[in-house]
Amino acid sequence: MKLRNINRGLVLGGVLALGVVCYTAYDNNQFKTSKPEIEQTMRDYIADLTSANVGSSDKLKSQLTDFVNKHYADYTISDNEYASSKSGLLEEINQAEVAAQGGDITSAEYDIKEMSINKSGADGAKVIMIYNVCYDVSKGDPTFLTTNGINTMTSGNYTNSDNYEPSKSSYKAIFSYEYAEFYLLRTSDGWKIATSSDYGYGEDYNFDDNNSDSVADESKAESEIVPDSSAEKSDSEGADSVE
Repeated sequence: MKLRNINRGLVLGGVLALGVVCYTAYDNNQFKTSKPEIEQTMRDYIADLTSANVGSSDKLKSQLTDFVNKHYADYTISDNEYASSKSGLLEEINQAEVAAQGGDITSAEYDIKEMSINKSGADGAKVIMIYNVCYDVSKGDPTFLTTNGINTMTSGNYTNSDNYEPSKSSYKAIFSYEYAEFYLLRTSDGWKIATSSDYGYGEDYNFDDNNSDSVADESKAESEIVPDSSAEKSDSEGADSVE
């Protein structure tokens, strides 16, 4: 009797172990098939984030609010106290003094340099990105949204030009994000961002209107131009337009 009970326990244990292995293999395979969708979700995210920062300050708040509502999922639990969530970003946008910034972002270009996608939990994904953004600014120091929340440009700290006047001079603001981290959740509406953050970025300003250099180099993988009123394809191969 004891032998039969032991054998039955071994069989049940083996069946359970086999079930776990089969489920894990199935789950991993399902995640692999989701990677193209996650990648496209992140490309759309960066394109829309860049585009949402372009335009007159009186429309900026509504643009940024629409962007967050579109790309973020309601999520309140996070081990990362520095990460931004949907509710936190909406609160920052609501409190930001975007209407009094005295200047607008007139167009923008972004370049996604690297992206890694890994499974995180049962229905989650972790994405690490390296990307650059170059904003064309009409004057002043506009407020803009990043993966970590609302930020304000500080052009006056980055020029020695005697001809630079913050209230009049136009310039290019170049930001290099070397480590942006995102946690995504699979929802009924597709993959949405639960939290986003970036850990340090390079900040530079170009005050020479005749200099056409941007964030991309000769070997860039992707480039998007986002003008104020419409989007045009860049000269780089493989570039798509963003409306």
